Amino acid sequence: MDNQGILEALLYTSGDEGLEQKQLLEILELNENELDQLIDTYQSPGLVIQKFGTTYVLTTKKDASSYIEQLIEQKSKMKLSQAAMETLSIIAYNQPLTRSDIEMIRGINSDGAVKTLIARGLVEAKEVDHSRSHHLITTDLFLNVFGIESLESLPTTEEDDAEMDEFFSNLVNQKGDSNE
Repeated sequence: MDNQGILEALLYTSGDEGLEQKQLLEILELNENELDQLIDTYQSPGLVIQKFGTTYVLTTKKDASSYIEQLIEQKSKMKLSQAAMETLSIIAYNQPLTRSDIEMIRGINSDGAVKTLIARGLVEAKEVDHSRSHHLITTDLFLNVFGIESLESLPTTEEDDAEMDEFFSNLVNQKGDSNE
C-alpha cells in the first residue's frame, strides 16, 4: 500500500478527532514537506483531507452535503414502537442485562424489540466473562439521540418529576406506529 492509502486509512480510523501532524510524520516516516505534498495530491471522489490547526481530518467534500443532510434527516426521524421504547428504557436503567432479564421485567418476549434497537444502533450486545448470554447495553448513539452526556444523566425518581417527564416525552417523540 502506498503512503496515500496509509494516510487515508489512518485518518479514516481516527474519525472526527483526526490526527496530529506529529503523529502522521512519525507513523509515515515523512518530513513536513513530504506530508504536505502527500496531502496536496490526495484524491478521492467523495473525501478531502482538511487541516484544523495542526490536526488533519478526513471529511466529506462539500458537493456531498445535500445528500448527507438527507441521511441525517432520515436518521433523526428514527421511529420506535411502544415495545421498543419500553425495552430501551429497561435496558437504559438496568444495563447490562440479558434478553431473558428483559423478558422477566416486561413479562413478554422482547426479541423483536431488541433486534430493532440493535439494528438502529441504540443498543449493543457485549460478551461477559463467565456468562453464556450476551448482555445488552446502550450505545453512544443512544446518549446522542436523547441528548444526554452519560447514563448518570438519566432522570431518576429522586429527581424532579418535570425532568423525568421531559425525558420520557423525548422518548415518546421517537416512537412510531410499527409493532417492532
